[in-house]
Amino acid sequence: MTRAQIRDWILTSFKPLKLSLPNETLDQIIDNSIAYWNTHSAYKIVRMVTTPSVDSSGCGEVQLLSEIKTVVRVYPSTMQEELFSNHPMWVLLGFITLDKYTQDLMLLSHTFEGYRIYLGNDFRWKWIRADNSSEGGWLYIQQVPMGATRLAVVATKRIVADEDITDEFIYRWIRDYARVIVKMYEGNVLRKAQIIGIANDGDMMISEAKEEKKDLEENLRKESFWLSMAIRK
Repeated sequence: MTRAQIRDWILTSFKPLKLSLPNETLDQIIDNSIAYWNTHSAYKIVRMVTTPSVDSSGCGEVQLLSEIKTVVRVYPSTMQEELFSNHPMWVLLGFITLDKYTQDLMLLSHTFEGYRIYLGNDFRWKWIRADNSSEGGWLYIQQVPMGATRLAVVATKRIVADEDITDEFIYRWIRDYARVIVKMYEGNVLRKAQIIGIANDGDMMISEAKEEKKDLEENLRKESFWLSMAIRK
């Protein structure tokens, strides 16, 4: 859904009432609603990125799309342990029974993992946000596992300029929030008309809009837990 479609939906939702706000003001309200979303939301997305070439020290960098606001986690496409990949039961059956030999391999694998971290050979990444929100930030990586040609980037989403909003939750929230702001504007216009003795529902519209606005903001705040990962206690 584009900004123009959101504006048309708002105009239709108020019919047969004709709004006093011009289209330019409606567009500004929609942009402000999108800006509020970008500032307060933590909507999780996953984007696959081609692993960049690395230098002699095993470091590389790649610029991500501007829609990525913050990178939370990065997973290489290959993370398989060499010790288990050569185990015959793993290769033939796809699973490992916990026999004595397998238990020894698991202990050895954990020891090897700790030794690799000690040597600084474990996969690492760092995210640097761009100063300009219209540009993508940079993802720096180090010690990518052998054979990992792609990176799964878990991040939060930003709505960029001229984006066609296809996610249903996002465009419903933005259009509803923009409509609430328009309702507050219209209620304020009607309330001012009461000064000259014209009875109207301006005060009621403003009160309803404030409650709706509060509910939408609270809903967005709760949805910020999208990025919370389950932890076993």
